[in-house]
Amino acid sequence: MTMTAPQTQTPQLTFQSGIVGFPEAQRFTLVEGGGEGVFELMSEDEQGPSFVVVAPQPFFPDYAPVIDDVTAERLEITDAEDALLLLVVTLRENPEDASANLLAPLVVNHRTHQAAQVVLTGQQFPLRAPLLSA
Repeated sequence: MTMTAPQTQTPQLTFQSGIVGFPEAQRFTLVEGGGEGVFELMSEDEQGPSFVVVAPQPFFPDYAPVIDDVTAERLEITDAEDALLLLVVTLRENPEDASANLLAPLVVNHRTHQAAQVVLTGQQFPLRAPLLSA
């Protein structure tokens, strides 16, 4: 299943398996950030992590990963229109050096708000794609 990135806001998301590196962090709120397609993914746990995430389309218009059927079934995604893709951003001291993780996007069913971080296999996407030179 090839998915694109609709630009919608999903207020509360549940990651049943957490996010890579944060398996206990399962409930997040998605808050629109200061620009088109820029969001903050904030843990609902007081001590939990927060991430800057972006919709791929404004930064990587050709990005169209194939999400495996097991993930699509787990998230109850039956149509690409149900899916929202987000990319985790790594900020650096120099904002121009920020990068996005295209190898492990966040996949969200925007109808159910179930989400997962998916490590893509067999696809050639970078772990750290420069965000501003995209």
